Amino acid sequence: MAERGKTAENFYECEGSLMKRMIAILLTAALLASSAVCLTSCGKESEANENGESEVLAWGLDGGWEKPASPVITEELKKVFDQAVSTLTGVEYIPVAYLGSQVVAGTNHSFLTKAAATVPGAEAYYAIVTIYENLEGKAEILNAVETDISAENGGPLGGWTETETPEMTDEAKEALAKACETLAGVEYTPVALLATQVVSGTNYRILCESRATVPGSVDSYTILVVYQDLQGGAEIIETYPFEKEEYTKTENPLVEYGCDEGSLENAEKDVGFKLAFPESLKPDQFIVISGQIIEIRFDTGYIRKAKGSDDISGDWNEYAEITEKQIGGKDVTLKGFDGKIYLAIWIDGGYTYCVGMQDGAAEDAMASYVEAVK
Repeated sequence: MAERGKTAENFYECEGSLMKRMIAILLTAALLASSAVCLTSCGKESEANENGESEVLAWGLDGGWEKPASPVITEELKKVFDQAVSTLTGVEYIPVAYLGSQVVAGTNHSFLTKAAATVPGAEAYYAIVTIYENLEGKAEILNAVETDISAENGGPLGGWTETETPEMTDEAKEALAKACETLAGVEYTPVALLATQVVSGTNYRILCESRATVPGSVDSYTILVVYQDLQGGAEIIETYPFEKEEYTKTENPLVEYGCDEGSLENAEKDVGFKLAFPESLKPDQFIVISGQIIEIRFDTGYIRKAKGSDDISGDWNEYAEITEKQIGGKDVTLKGFDGKIYLAIWIDGGYTYCVGMQDGAAEDAMASYVEAVK
């Protein structure tokens, strides 16, 4: 990205082909941004109407999106978001700003997020995520749409500084208004200030509503990079639009079977193989992930099994202590620190296995799990 004056809770995921299929399920509407808009103008900052109510943004499949008075994410909204993403694999979303709500049979919520595939070295990007909260308070992701601007902030030398709050500052509003004075064709309305960068002047990364000034146009979202020089002049130097499609509910890759009598048998039938575990363990949930991985969740950890040889643990933590052990005739990789084992991974008989312990376990205790899991 050519910038003017620039100088310099734990998700469980799968890697390889399994991860690619999961990401494909989750990101059903990931669209690359189109080319930059050349002729643009800016709209006014959004305000409450004369009755003090927030404006309505006609955006989405059914329209009727109500804009919030502030893009700041409240604790209540954060709980809704966290519940919706709690079972995702393959990609991690971090909420940045709240964009609005839509009353349906329940409520749709729209969030700007930072997103990244859960693999080492993956670069963060921005995505607009739509979440449905039903009347009972259960939340799930409906849609995720991305743009190709990097959400990385870089280091202290010339890097972007993420704002503490997405609220627009007076300085950012002034820079955007100045940049739009001589432009025409599209109206931009500022929504959230995402980051700033001190150069020979200042760069602002701003999320805006955008609307082409032609009959029948609809609102969409665009991230702008606005450069303001030391003399107060400003210009838009980059545009990154989000392109919307109809909301398409993503298939949930996790199927929960409970832990009642017959639950394990049903899960094993659907995944196509059996899973043995320690008799002393009291399962909280049997789960099948993407029709390929069977998982047992219990109060202190989880056990997984799948066909093949991929690492299905989804644990990408850097562990100080990694050892290879022979346990029950299996070559097992043990990972942990401070004398505790947090993860065991092994391959046996055409299947790949893992045991993860939330608070770690002594090596002999982890070995007893490994010996029992088949």
